[in-house]
Amino acid sequence: MNRAQAYGDGLFETMRVSGGRVLNPEEHYFRLLAGMRILRMPIPSHWNPDGWLADLKTAELDATRDYRLRLSVWRSGALGYAPETRASVEWEVIAVPIDGTLYPVPVLRPELGLFQDHRKSAGILSNVKTSSAVLYVLAAGFAREQHVDEVLILNHENQVLEASKSNVMLVQGSELITPPLSSGALRGVMREVVLGLAPQLGLDIREEVFSPFALQSAEEVWLTNAVHGVASVQKFRKTEYGSVRAEAMQKLVIDRAQKAQFQ
Repeated sequence: MNRAQAYGDGLFETMRVSGGRVLNPEEHYFRLLAGMRILRMPIPSHWNPDGWLADLKTAELDATRDYRLRLSVWRSGALGYAPETRASVEWEVIAVPIDGTLYPVPVLRPELGLFQDHRKSAGILSNVKTSSAVLYVLAAGFAREQHVDEVLILNHENQVLEASKSNVMLVQGSELITPPLSSGALRGVMREVVLGLAPQLGLDIREEVFSPFALQSAEEVWLTNAVHGVASVQKFRKTEYGSVRAEAMQKLVIDRAQKAQFQ
């Protein structure tokens, strides 16, 4: 048993591989390293961008297929809460074939629910994709029980932070509204990409928390992650939404992904 299995003493990065290469590699790389520093894990000396990409072993994959690739990293050493002074890290890469090429067009149109059994707290660890993902497991299980595709996750003030496997954004007029990282929202790679592209659609970014009731007045509700890019919610409770600007954003996301490399 390793320390990730025993204590959740690790983190992971989920990426999409298309045409034999990782999409948005720079964002994934720096998010992973930032998370390792927060968890006070040593970073392998050869993990410069080229060394890290080589360890993902994407060259061994079928370049005609797309994959969901998960890199899991955990602290090595004996069991016991206190890590060893000179502990290194170990890692594992798992690639699973997925349908399609790049990100879905037209965008996915999930039905959205609300998870209220447990709340997520704010703090620096809330921005890290740690191996301890019990909250997301419970939220995804609840979504399945309720026959919806995704559910919103709230904080202790009943404000929306994210969904079970995505960041959440609202389109209202010329504004794109999303919870700030300081609220406890996960630091999503696709969140960062979409916020960077938003001005190209004439959208002003507003980072603030909002209640589930705010979704009733939204024109579109976006769910973003590294695997599907942008999804546009079809229905939340009795409210239905459009997807015109989500489709436009997805095209920008695809164009960027085809060009994005380490700078």
